[in-house]
Amino acid sequence: MPVGETRHLGLVVGGGLALGLIALALIFTLAPLFEGDLTVASYEALLYEDGTLSEQYTYHVGSSGGYRMLYRIWRDPLTLTNSTEPFIRFVSMDPAPGTTGYIRDNSGTVTVYGTSATDASRSRIANLAEYNEVGMYDPSYYLAGEYTSRYTYVVNPPVEYDASADHLNLLLAGDSHIPYHNVKVTVPATGIDQVYAYPPNLQVTRAGDSYVITGNVAANENLAVEMLGPKGAFGQLPAFRKESSDVRGNASSAAFWYNLPYFAAYLLEALGAVAVIIVPLLLVLIYRRFGVEKQFTVPAYLSTMPATRLKPWQVNLLFRNDATDFDEDGYYATLLDLHRRKNIVITEKAGGKGITVRVLSTTGTDPYEQRVIAFMNTLAEDGIVDTDRIGSLTRRAEKDRSAEETALRLQRGLSDVTTRVDTTLSGQYMVDGRDHLVPLLLPAIVMLGITVILLLVAPMQSYILFPALVLWIVVVIQVAIAFVAPSTLFGHWKDDHYRDKLEWDAFARFLSDMAMIKKYAPADLPMWGEWLVYGTALGVGEKVEAAMKSLNVSIPEVGVPLGVVGMNYAFAPLRTFVPPSQKGSGGGGFGGGGFGGGGGFGGGGAGGR
Repeated sequence: MPVGETRHLGLVVGGGLALGLIALALIFTLAPLFEGDLTVASYEALLYEDGTLSEQYTYHVGSSGGYRMLYRIWRDPLTLTNSTEPFIRFVSMDPAPGTTGYIRDNSGTVTVYGTSATDASRSRIANLAEYNEVGMYDPSYYLAGEYTSRYTYVVNPPVEYDASADHLNLLLAGDSHIPYHNVKVTVPATGIDQVYAYPPNLQVTRAGDSYVITGNVAANENLAVEMLGPKGAFGQLPAFRKESSDVRGNASSAAFWYNLPYFAAYLLEALGAVAVIIVPLLLVLIYRRFGVEKQFTVPAYLSTMPATRLKPWQVNLLFRNDATDFDEDGYYATLLDLHRRKNIVITEKAGGKGITVRVLSTTGTDPYEQRVIAFMNTLAEDGIVDTDRIGSLTRRAEKDRSAEETALRLQRGLSDVTTRVDTTLSGQYMVDGRDHLVPLLLPAIVMLGITVILLLVAPMQSYILFPALVLWIVVVIQVAIAFVAPSTLFGHWKDDHYRDKLEWDAFARFLSDMAMIKKYAPADLPMWGEWLVYGTALGVGEKVEAAMKSLNVSIPEVGVPLGVVGMNYAFAPLRTFVPPSQKGSGGGGFGGGGFGGGGGFGGGGAGGR
């Protein structure tokens, strides 16, 4: 493998693989850092057949002085007495030592518990707590550490039923809470034949007369348990019964549709994790299949022009950078070559600041050269192109609207001849490897688009989708890096044209080396002119000029009026013109029940303030 190809392939594959590994490392090691300063280190909930619910929270406070209230809020009514609609009746609490336990029920009444409870704390809690909230209050703010509280309630939920089944959906945390680690929820198994746990990554196991649900729950993610049994399964539960139809079918359907975004998110994340590793390896396979070139022996330095007779703009297109890219050096080399061939006459002005161009003929010119000559005619006045006049035009354009429009029109013409040529020539010499990358890029873009759409429509799964988004962005970048590599890296030069490429590269290296030029300096002056023209096309014209100056070779005597430096300076006012117009711009009810993880009775969740 040639050195240049080895370097490019190493940058593309090695860089892409490193980027993928870094993305994976950041996702899986830094994700916990984004959880915030307050989490639930452990959460245990125990539901009894008679509706008694015991909750134990162990809050982890990451730094001191940030929180004075650690709480849990219910979405549905929290009361101290009975109600005529589904409700949670508070029974008791056991706050952490040294804190004041409290409840603010659905009517706004505050009741405090514990040895630290005072009227002053009750008044302060009344100003801070939300309705349907229980928690612990420390007026001095919590120090970093862990604090445990236990709450006991009797839940009075809605229960859906039909002729053959009962259904209960208990939502223990809704869409606004801190992360829960080490979740353990225990519910009765007697008379219960189907349990759905949400989120779906939770594990459900049966242990004797109970189902035990374990796992972790991200911030703002529903934590729910949905239970089904034969009619009368919840007979001991103080419930508000509501007749429904096809209870089991509705529960199964709701579970499927609720869990579908999760499955899609996990799939996107898993595929993204695989893709960031696989894509660089696939690039190696594509290179091995399509990019390996024939082997030719060519000297490192070539002092004579390659045998391939190409015009300067063609050499610039094929061998200057990428085989499909043309730049302004090809335009300058074409002007110099047209002067050598007597199609135009270029004269450098006194002092080397500006040129004049006079068109003589279009004999022997190809379509691109004819476009260059046509552009010269557009610039000319009385048959003469004077770059000083162009400079005066751009200065007038700073204040004159008409001059600005003319300058912009000429600038567009300059941009056209310095960037656009007939690239079908490239197809005669090489196979563009970017076509082989499309099967990698399109699926990556599609997967990235699906991830973005899911993020917009399924925000609850964002903790899964954000890593997936990062991974698919990395995949797109990996393929994009391959796209910006030389077009022949994953393609190849046709026939024996790779030898032409190596020869022109060797010639460019020769023209870039002062010592080599001095060693093989030609006595034939026209040869110097040819070197300067094609050196300009290859992007090393300035080095040829420097060598000529060092050897006291006069540029006008070699058949070329000036070098690339002078040409660049002559057209600089038009190339860099910025129109004035573009400068300086910048710029309560019957809640709960229902089917699926989001429709359960209860809701709310833990937090701090």
